Amino acid sequence: MWKKEEIFVEKEYELTDQSHGTIDVAELSPLDSDTSAIMKSEFRTGIKLSSFYYVFIFFIPVINWFFKDFAFFKFWGGMSVTWFLTTIAGMGMAFLIAYIHTKRYEKRLAQYEQSVHGNKGKGGVTA
Repeated sequence: MWKKEEIFVEKEYELTDQSHGTIDVAELSPLDSDTSAIMKSEFRTGIKLSSFYYVFIFFIPVINWFFKDFAFFKFWGGMSVTWFLTTIAGMGMAFLIAYIHTKRYEKRLAQYEQSVHGNKGKGGVTA
């Protein structure tokens, strides 16, 4: 019969809830130039898409305050324009923003892979 020591191999990482200390950010080495460029581009994309969504969300109280007749107009089963914008249009917009962000990220990584590996087309892109 096997002994417990023979079955389990010592692991490099262990899942635990216990603290193993802290990391000082100042001691970390800087990112390489490619990773830094990708992260900055991701940040710019996220800021633009988030700003677009926030403008849309803050537009709802504006139409509620200044265009009450339009905002509370009932259509499609008694749903008001405000409810339609915050539920149906807002969810569609969130999916669209996620799709755009994902596609731009994949395009960015494909460009990075092409610049690093040339036209080998190996696939297996990792971030």
